[in-house]
Amino acid sequence: MASKADRSFSSPMVNFQTWCDHLAWLSSDITDIPYPNTPCRRCGHPNENWFCLCCKTVLCGRYDNMHMIQHYEETNHSLVISCSNLLVWCYSCHSFIDHKVIPQLKAALLLSNASKDRSSSTKLENLDGLIADVDNLISTFSGFDLHQLDTHFCDELAMAKEGLQKIFDCDLEALADPKVQEEFLTHSATLISDDSCPIDLKVKLLSFQSNLSEEMSAFVEAQHELNKVSDLSASLAGQKFVLESTTSKYAEVKALFLAADKKHAKLTAKINAAPKAGIELFEDLAIVRMRRAEFEEKLGTIEGVITTARDRFVSDSSKLSTIKGLTNAAALLVTRRKSAWNSLRITYSNCASLGLHDEETYLVGF
Repeated sequence: MASKADRSFSSPMVNFQTWCDHLAWLSSDITDIPYPNTPCRRCGHPNENWFCLCCKTVLCGRYDNMHMIQHYEETNHSLVISCSNLLVWCYSCHSFIDHKVIPQLKAALLLSNASKDRSSSTKLENLDGLIADVDNLISTFSGFDLHQLDTHFCDELAMAKEGLQKIFDCDLEALADPKVQEEFLTHSATLISDDSCPIDLKVKLLSFQSNLSEEMSAFVEAQHELNKVSDLSASLAGQKFVLESTTSKYAEVKALFLAADKKHAKLTAKINAAPKAGIELFEDLAIVRMRRAEFEEKLGTIEGVITTARDRFVSDSSKLSTIKGLTNAAALLVTRRKSAWNSLRITYSNCASLGLHDEETYLVGF
């Protein structure tokens, strides 16, 4: 039953009947013709399928699993249209039918094309607006320069011998450890009680000892705030790269989609204008429809990537703006605390050097 239809595809010209007794069986609510890549309802075969004009079921043809032929034998639904090239075939008449004499089909084709055109136009307008929004976000983003805070985050390897010298060979972060705090307080108390300890060193040790646990907790919390800013800045840089590269890809895919859309319109006009269009035009139209569908799918993927990156960019920018004031305060606290620590360390080093030269017992054991 389907062999004639399948063989007819190889002819350079298709002979159409202008009437068929089975047109009365057509569904009255045909509103759309499926895309060429619509799968077979029974086996999932992805292309070269047929659409039943009676019950609107998509099934595969003779050269696949013959499910449309089986459907005809089971239901006696004679009229089908190819999802690939839009040719109409009547199984009962063993002939192609001119779709121009089928009012429901002509209206469906017009509505389908108009709907897809409007949908494509709306999608492009939405994407154009999204791209403009992203461009504005990127152009107004000033970033956040952590180097301006001058907090000097660099760890030193502890090359300590013992006591305070061991602690002073570490960065201030080491003093956040309660055990190190205890050692520092013990050694400082011993040194302060020594009459030979210079007054300048005593004053700085006493000042640094004051509320040491609370001060170090505040220092650690401030560093945590600065680390959050660093992470947000890195995230923003990554999202900015994604947005810039994806918007560039959008421009490329958009151009391909518009070119396919234009070619689709030209081929459709040629087919509608020709009394008996050649099979080549239908085959070209099927290829263009599939390419246009592929580009439309890529546009949808691009829209998803841009939307996700844009939303994360906006969220991270908002977070960065919110904590910026707190970050400046944290940076000031860290800078002051490190400055006091470095000053104490230098004073201790100078005093130790002088004491070791002048008195053999000075600072021994620390």
